[in-house]
Amino acid sequence: MKNLLLVLVLMAATISGALAKEVKVKGYTKKDGTKVEGYTKTVKDKDSDTVEVKGYTKKDGTKVVGYTRKKAK
Repeated sequence: MKNLLLVLVLMAATISGALAKEVKVKGYTKKDGTKVEGYTKTVKDKDSDTVEVKGYTKKDGTKVVGYTRKKAK
């Protein structure tokens, strides 16, 4: 029984990982003139309301830690 549960948990983790997708975002300039370097974000699925953004380093050396945000509409 424990083995079956372990197999089911591993299958669920594999399937959810397969649904995740990395998307590259091009760099852009904000309205206030701040330049944002391109980065890669992970999108879990189309129907999710959130987007997970991996940490990255800006050109000026500022480190931005990864975070989760609501998807733009």
